[in-house]
Amino acid sequence: MEKIFYYAPTAGRLEDKSMNVHWEHAIPAYKNAPHVWNVGGQDNVCVFLIDTGDGLILIDTGLNAETCYLVIDRIWQSGHDPRDIKKILLTHWHNDHTCNARVLHELTGAEIWLSREDEIEHKKHENMVGSIDLVDGKPVMSWIDADSEEAKLAGKHADYPYEVTNFYDDDKPIVLGNFTIRTKLCPGHTPGVTSFFFEDTDEETGKTYKVALHGGLGVNPMMREDQLKKDGYPVELAHRFVKDCYELAKLPVDIALSSHLNQANILPNIPKDPNDYSVFVADYAWADVLINRADAVKALYPDVYKD
Repeated sequence: MEKIFYYAPTAGRLEDKSMNVHWEHAIPAYKNAPHVWNVGGQDNVCVFLIDTGDGLILIDTGLNAETCYLVIDRIWQSGHDPRDIKKILLTHWHNDHTCNARVLHELTGAEIWLSREDEIEHKKHENMVGSIDLVDGKPVMSWIDADSEEAKLAGKHADYPYEVTNFYDDDKPIVLGNFTIRTKLCPGHTPGVTSFFFEDTDEETGKTYKVALHGGLGVNPMMREDQLKKDGYPVELAHRFVKDCYELAKLPVDIALSSHLNQANILPNIPKDPNDYSVFVADYAWADVLINRADAVKALYPDVYKD
């Protein structure tokens, strides 16, 4: 069997330097599972819509404010009314996942969920903007005050501020309609990355699929020792990430969702029929991607992982 889902390079996806033609990076809404759609609308960050039968759940909110209209449009395109969103679940605090939380909350009144660990980071960086730049050939993430001259010259601005209404508790699943979503704290990419696990049944076939989404698989620079120390995080975060990835890889998962399209080579495999999710039923993808990401972190610490 040919494995079509794997961690792929990020080249060519929508980013700051291509925002002036962001419509060239637009993609349609499409089904990932019987009741799950990617409505992110662009080729970088995913936004997942879950139809629970008693309201909608949104996981993450879009790449940036400029592409919020794509999220709204893709929700309608999927056959849903965005005003039916009841809960917004944020995978982690980085603004390419949280940037439209306030706007969508104002539109819908939906609850906004985040981990307690990442709420600390959210508040700390609330009026800051981030960038990744090459320093001595290595990517380095930096945060600057949104009101600074540097930010203004770069054309960067803070996202609309949002207030978290609910915090995840890994011992208490999130329940809405036909869905029970279990969470797991998976620190590494940020201290409070949260992953999601649920089952989704196709009424037409009677098949039930185990679905999972890891909330933060970006490794470089986030989990390099120098970056972690620069951000004031313990280096142990990187090693916890490795351990968690190997443990989570043992779980049976039929459909692995990907918070960024490149993280599972999704873009070239989007089906022509947006309602045909069958291509995403791939029980190898979850473990393969997690082990790949764990090995990528191990490569950053050759003195620790010598095997």
